[in-house]
Amino acid sequence: MKFLESSEMDVFSQTLVTGAIDCVIDFKLETYSSKMVTSEKKQWKSNDKSVIWDERQPLGSYEETVMSASPSVGHNHRLRHLSERSCSGGSDNDFDNNDYLIKDSISRKRLYDLTQVLNCSFPDHDFTNANSEAFALVNYTDLSRLVDMKLETIVRDYHIRREELWGLIDDAIVPGDCQIYSFKSQFEDDPFTEDGCIWALAFIFYNKALKRFVILTIRCLSKQADTSIEIFPDFSEDEAEPHEK
Repeated sequence: MKFLESSEMDVFSQTLVTGAIDCVIDFKLETYSSKMVTSEKKQWKSNDKSVIWDERQPLGSYEETVMSASPSVGHNHRLRHLSERSCSGGSDNDFDNNDYLIKDSISRKRLYDLTQVLNCSFPDHDFTNANSEAFALVNYTDLSRLVDMKLETIVRDYHIRREELWGLIDDAIVPGDCQIYSFKSQFEDDPFTEDGCIWALAFIFYNKALKRFVILTIRCLSKQADTSIEIFPDFSEDEAEPHEK
């Protein structure tokens, strides 16, 4: 997959990170082309030829993902049933002949693509063997409501920035024409479960017509966490100290 640069997404992400309240925010909003690069083509050719890439694999429960991130959502709001046609637009192999989403399964090829997106976004981790049940189909209305609710608690003046976030996503991927997947960590060595991570959300949008993915991930980290995230430093104290000779 090829990373598609966006200065607007970069600037927005930096603005969100610097507005953190009593925590450290790791926020990613990135766009990738679904077209394979040379290295991926070589890897694809080396795959086991006996694998049936159209074979369906079971998906996990989105309701379970939401509950783990925010228990209150399930009590206060109805999560739309994911076989309803309004959950997302588009049309590909994840639709049956009646034009309803096959909500409980995913093709091996789509699973491969989703794990590749995660690998590209988090190059220090390997999601290649992620189980299909780590993913679930998502309703965009529920997704945006959950993201807004979580960011409002950790980002200063988020209500001013929220329209920009959804505008960037709409311009990049057209959510109404997407299949959208949540990712729930099943591992002990990935960025969503490492020490100091208070909570995390991860979503991947796929637009078949645009041949494009957008990944949206948010990690709320303790200020005491030992992370490798580059946070914008405050040099004021250093500047106040005399330079050593």
